[in-house]
Amino acid sequence: MVAEAERLPAQWAVLGSMLLEDGLVGEVLAKVTPTDFTTEKCRMVFQAIRSVFASGEPVDPVTVLNKLGGQEGGEWARYLTELMETTPTASNVWEYVRILREQARLYQLNTLGELLREAADLDKAGAYIGKINALQADRPGVRIVNMEQAMMEFIERQNTRHEYLTWPFEKLNDKLFVEGGDLVVLGGYASAGKTAAALMVAWWWATRGKKVGFFSLETGDKKLHDRLMAHTMKLDFGEIKRGELKEADFEALAVASPRLIKAGLEYIDASGMSVADIQAIALSRRYDAIFVDYLQLVAGDASHRYDIVTGVSIGLHRMAQSNGITVVALSQLSRPEKSGQADKAPGMSSLRESGQIEQDADVIMLLYKEDDTPNARRVLKIAKNKEGEVGMDYLAFDGRHQTFRASVVDAPAPRSRREPEYKQVEFRELPQGQDDDDPFSGGRGA
Repeated sequence: MVAEAERLPAQWAVLGSMLLEDGLVGEVLAKVTPTDFTTEKCRMVFQAIRSVFASGEPVDPVTVLNKLGGQEGGEWARYLTELMETTPTASNVWEYVRILREQARLYQLNTLGELLREAADLDKAGAYIGKINALQADRPGVRIVNMEQAMMEFIERQNTRHEYLTWPFEKLNDKLFVEGGDLVVLGGYASAGKTAAALMVAWWWATRGKKVGFFSLETGDKKLHDRLMAHTMKLDFGEIKRGELKEADFEALAVASPRLIKAGLEYIDASGMSVADIQAIALSRRYDAIFVDYLQLVAGDASHRYDIVTGVSIGLHRMAQSNGITVVALSQLSRPEKSGQADKAPGMSSLRESGQIEQDADVIMLLYKEDDTPNARRVLKIAKNKEGEVGMDYLAFDGRHQTFRASVVDAPAPRSRREPEYKQVEFRELPQGQDDDDPFSGGRGA
């Protein structure tokens, strides 16, 4: 059996995280129950936190202490202080919860195993075996649905209009059926415009009632805001960067400021963050969707790049599924292979540093330039789509306003005709009478 001393750190860390970060409490309460705590004191603190939260009061050491009936400087006050001081960081709360749940199940299984060994007859033994099987089935993420339930749920879904996330590019709405819990990967070569495209989508969702977090691991929030202002206000991006906005531009900003402020979009400087860090912030801020720019920069524990990126991909997929958050992860592509004069179009295998990304994503879109010309169109290739069609869309990029638009011609550009190659032919005089097939030779047949 797991020793009590080995279980306590996880129990304390979960409680300490809830006391340190009020925004985490609701999500933790949805995943943890009093039976997950094996000591009376921990259970009492958890129940006090739950009671404070249910009453609508802020969860902090003062309100929890009051609910416990403790006094300042008393035993309960010292215990709550110890819980917070021994918690390394609240950002890792979901890892603490995972350990807590695992240890709680193991403790209960060990207890049932001891009772099974001491069972006096087969009926009691069978009852304990049934509880063990039920406990094994009652794991996070396990849902068992029979055909009757499936049919009822199917009919209910068909009678209810399902709302999927929409896109700023109309044609995508006919192909992509993305919702909470999905992982979308947007891959692109350097300078293809994937950050600008991601900002467009993030703004689109934020202005349509979704709370969106944009986690940037590469670009500072000021640069992102410059891009977004160019897009939303149709300001000249070059003038923004040079500080040359005109009085009329500022007047337009003043008029539009209420609309801009109302949008539910937040930037997070995510440099050095892990998946656990991103998840903790996403849950505490109650985001409906998050953008991660970009996947290969998320921190991991492994020593090799392949293993780090693999772990990040798995972590983002689990986060999306377990919390019902739409995750859009940007990804670098491996450098294109050369095929003659043109770059080879990327495929899912082009996603840099891990094939796991290809497995985890519900949707994979690849953004790249159609050719090497300065004003080349962008190709948005839907390479994977679990719920719909794959295919290509063609976009024109307006760098001045950091905006993508559907191309007027939604088809590949015609290939340039190659000039025919001519060979120099040397004409020589033929000897008389040597060519029998030449009617002008004067030979046979004349």
